[in-house]
Amino acid sequence: MHKGKVLLLGEVDSTQDAAIAHELQHGDVCVSFNQTAGRGRRRNTWDGTGGVAVTVVLDSIQPHLPIAVAATLAAQLNNLIPHATVGIKWPNDLLVNGKKLAGVLIEQREGRYLVGIGVNVLSSPLPTSTALNDIGAETNLETVAELVSSSVFDASQIDENTAVTSWRKRDVLVGTMQSVRSGENMVEGMVLRIDPCHNLVLQTSDSILELPAASATIVTPWQQTR
Repeated sequence: MHKGKVLLLGEVDSTQDAAIAHELQHGDVCVSFNQTAGRGRRRNTWDGTGGVAVTVVLDSIQPHLPIAVAATLAAQLNNLIPHATVGIKWPNDLLVNGKKLAGVLIEQREGRYLVGIGVNVLSSPLPTSTALNDIGAETNLETVAELVSSSVFDASQIDENTAVTSWRKRDVLVGTMQSVRSGENMVEGMVLRIDPCHNLVLQTSDSILELPAASATIVTPWQQTR
């Protein structure tokens, strides 16, 4: 995998926006330790306070890359906190003890794929999140940024079967009760099975529903009031 240049910026709204603005190309990486308006999935925001924001630019991706990135990054971050377990909340939020440690968002813009990742390192900006230092990691922003970018490049070389197998080992949702927004509807039930690249199977009070990944998202309690 070709690795290009690394652009380290000060305060940015979003490393994905900055990657486009600076015309970064395949293999280039944009890094900031002060991202003020990062984006998450489903138009959520990502508060980058005390963390690293990284965007890796790729010309093309396989459909399973989001799963591969989550599994690869989770394993790499777990090496920094071997006494804890980094789990994955479908599709690619990384959690420790039920709190969000990192998130992944992949966008396609201007013929390029922008693999954006945010990791809480020094502090956690929300009560619902956690940071590497909170969990006892002895690391710094630069080390984590390098780990994140290398995880993306490694993930881009993984086949779908390997990605899914690694991902499932860290799944935290199967067997739990969840609220899921599917399109305009909200459904509740127990997660029976997840095919992370394709769908989630939910046992509701009266039926078994198969919800497509493209239109379904897990809703945490604090999101339901938004």
